[in-house]
Order: sequence, then C-alpha cells, then structure tokens
Amino acid sequence: SGKTFVSETDGVVFTLPAIAVGYVFKFANNAPDGANALTISPNASDGITYAGSSTDDKDLINTKATSKVGDFVTVSGNAGGTAWTVMNIQGVWA
Repeated sequence: SGKTFVSETDGVVFTLPAIAVGYVFKFANNAPDGANALTISPNASDGITYAGSSTDDKDLINTKATSKVGDFVTVSGNAGGTAWTVMNIQGVWA
C-alpha cells in the first residue's frame, strides 16, 4: 500500500491484492501518447468502482489509442471491503 507503479511498456497488467481498508495504490502511464495500454485488474471476487459502476472481476483499462503520458489512477480499498474505489484519475479509462 502507498506505492506508485509506473508503466512504460505496452500491455502491462497490474493485479490488485485482495481488498483491505486503507490500502491505496497509484498506477501511472509513462509511455509516449498512444503507445501504451495499461490495465488494472482486481481479484475475481473484487470490483473497481468507477463512474458509478462496480462489477466483480472487471478490469480498469487506460486504452492504448487514447493514452497520454502522465495518465494515472489512484484506487483505495473501500470501508465495506467490497470494491476498490477510484479516488483520483486522469485520462481516458474504460
């Protein structure tokens, strides 16, 4: 927890650990614009709450076509332990 993970290579998938209250992780795309897809993947029984939606085992993806250097997302374990919650985000994520 408390770490920032940076991707400079296309197709990197970061897998989140099981949700724990207080865990916070930041993921950043440091590749040139349009050169890198970055994927954040929760455990199969966990979800990521973003843009009003939370589905178990659904990845959050900074798509290659729309990626910009400096795109990032910060997620934290929510109090109910049911999903990762997007706390801060920049760029286009699906």
